[in-house]
Amino acid sequence: MTSVGVIMTCFNEGPYIGAAVDSVLTQTRADLIEKIVIVDDGSRPDTRDALAAIARKDPRIEIIYEKGKGAAANRNLAAARCGGEWIAMLDGDDLWLPEKLERQQARIAARPEAGLIYTGLAYFGEADPTPRPAAVADLSHAPDLEKAYFTRDGPITSTIMVNRAVFEKTGGYDATLRMFEDTEFYARLAGRTRFAFLSEVLVHKRRHADAVTARRQGMMAHQAQVTFLIAARNPRLASLVPRRLSRAARKLGNAAIGDRQREEALGHYRMAASLNPFSVLAWLSCLALYAGVPLGGIRDRIIRRRQAAA
Repeated sequence: MTSVGVIMTCFNEGPYIGAAVDSVLTQTRADLIEKIVIVDDGSRPDTRDALAAIARKDPRIEIIYEKGKGAAANRNLAAARCGGEWIAMLDGDDLWLPEKLERQQARIAARPEAGLIYTGLAYFGEADPTPRPAAVADLSHAPDLEKAYFTRDGPITSTIMVNRAVFEKTGGYDATLRMFEDTEFYARLAGRTRFAFLSEVLVHKRRHADAVTARRQGMMAHQAQVTFLIAARNPRLASLVPRRLSRAARKLGNAAIGDRQREEALGHYRMAASLNPFSVLAWLSCLALYAGVPLGGIRDRIIRRRQAAA
């Protein structure tokens, strides 16, 4: 078994951070955890009070207080402090299921060539507390991992474990990016190592009004910035830029539908179809919205069937 350092980031997640930490401490293989480093990025006093209480829960917990550095810089800082042969990451409002680390440790033994291991996940929130599985692509056998990651949905931060040596050789996160820094990081990892995947849902990702993913204003601009950055570094991906941005716009449309923002969703779907006129899903999303067909429910059922068959 290999040792694990756990990285957590926090910004005004006082109501949730305690449950997130408990989901780490109650892992079936919590004995493998060397240290848990939580970096707070200038939260309100209520969150700082919650962190002070959390620090007393376990001697392996270290709280670092920063202000305005951003998730990328904070994860790099935590990685340097956490120890462990592997680094596991968890956002301050998400939850690990109890067997996550144990199941990932088993996959390390089965896929020793993989430098990153990620899992399935489900979304939940106050308005809809039932966890709903997300579509996460299995990139573990992709012959061209850089291309596969560029065009499909792969790892989500709270699901991953990354080999420390690979993390350090890759250079960690790009601290100049304020959004989608994880996307850019995984793109670099895809050129350096292999990915392994566990399809079972081992993470519950929270949706709430304060979450970054809930603030869609300007997200396409950030998506475009990171997409062109990746393509500039790897020019053979340049022809796939419209396809990737179309997919990003469609996902933002899906998120808007989840928040019952019909006009916003329609705008994203139209953008998706304009960027990639050959995207059947973009056009179907537009038509379904006009017709009132709940594509989200159909998608959830398909995902559940795939995971049950895996």
